[in-house]
Amino acid sequence: MYNAGVFFWGMPSEIEYISVSDLSRALNSALERQFPEVFFSGEVSQVTVARSGHMYLSIKDADSQVAAVMWAGLANGLGFDVQPGLAVLCHGRPNIYHASGKFQIVLHRMLLAGEGALRKRFLELRAKLEKEGLFAAQRKRPLPFLPRAIGIVTSGTGAVIHDITVRLKARMPCIPTFLVDVKVQGEGAAEDIASGLEYLDSTGLVDVIILARGGGSLEDLWAFNEERVVRAVFACRTPIVCGVGHEVDVTLADFAADVRAPTPTAAAEMVAPQRDELMTRIEEIERRLRDTDRWIQPLVQGLDEAQLRLQHHADACIERARLVLARDQARLQAIEPSRLLGNLTERVSAQQERLHLALRAAIERARSGLDRSQARLEAVNPKSVMQRGFAIVQKDGVLVRSGTQLEVGDNIAVSFAQGEIGAQVTKTIEKDKEEYGSQSSIVERSTR
Repeated sequence: MYNAGVFFWGMPSEIEYISVSDLSRALNSALERQFPEVFFSGEVSQVTVARSGHMYLSIKDADSQVAAVMWAGLANGLGFDVQPGLAVLCHGRPNIYHASGKFQIVLHRMLLAGEGALRKRFLELRAKLEKEGLFAAQRKRPLPFLPRAIGIVTSGTGAVIHDITVRLKARMPCIPTFLVDVKVQGEGAAEDIASGLEYLDSTGLVDVIILARGGGSLEDLWAFNEERVVRAVFACRTPIVCGVGHEVDVTLADFAADVRAPTPTAAAEMVAPQRDELMTRIEEIERRLRDTDRWIQPLVQGLDEAQLRLQHHADACIERARLVLARDQARLQAIEPSRLLGNLTERVSAQQERLHLALRAAIERARSGLDRSQARLEAVNPKSVMQRGFAIVQKDGVLVRSGTQLEVGDNIAVSFAQGEIGAQVTKTIEKDKEEYGSQSSIVERSTR
């Protein structure tokens, strides 16, 4: 029998099967009664933020892991980035998600725990100092190839100083070293390290400084993340190689130093060249210097080539100057007064010749026009017509143009081509014109 989320088992015939949804609700009710809230710590192993803003996590320890969810409103107000590997303190309520049957903790609160809090401080201080330019790549200085002396800021006891000095002596035993013994862990370590850097830098005794410490946890190395130390590294006028911890350990002093070394031993190798390699290189250079054919002859050949190029360039410059001079001479000759006057005289003569030709042509055209006009006038001259047998008849000094102007008995004057007579009209003759092609009749009328 099932009652209020409690199962009672009797005989097989009395078994009552419930739905999965009822089972999920029953289990959630039992969890809420037994574990209304839980407090636990662990390490974030996986984290996913949905588009809605909800955060889904897996939180684990050495043996187990549990799923967790934090809703968007709470996740946005955490104040730190949740990343895998982060140690956290969690407060929430256990729950079974009915859609998948997955057990999870609905988180109400999450805090950084232990090293996680240090990691948060590390990231915040890193962002602040990076914004101020303390880690800028353009301010990094190159290390001297062969320093006069090497300074070391680290603990005077322990393996680190031993490893560094052994490696320096093996590589270049002739370079002196100066140690500033400082605390590298615990209370007052940051102030001690910063003071040691400032003192060694102010002496001017060394050309490069090694800042070193052995490996450890983030808490063990924290002195090298303190702002006081980072600013002291940044302010040093002497190039600094920072070799703190192991290769995986990164401190803020590494970012501010001119060069970061993965280990203290590697830092020693960076600041001191290998004596045997340097001697081999010197011997090779000496051998090359003795081999004059290898370095003098190429220089002589290069000098010859440079001389040829210079000669070719000089010839080219002279040729360009000659062309410019010839061009300028031609321009000067073109504007010489006598040559210019001759050109103008030729142009005036040519213009005069063209003017004479134009005048002769105009006169010839005028003469031809006059002849044509004279011919036309001659053609309409009455005397010319009278030469062909015509006469001019006048009555009382008025030109008679038609026979209708005369009457029988009128006195008229008749002018011929040669001479003039007086006459009297004794008869008139009238002509009637019919249609084209018809015959004409002449009527004579006499008056006595």
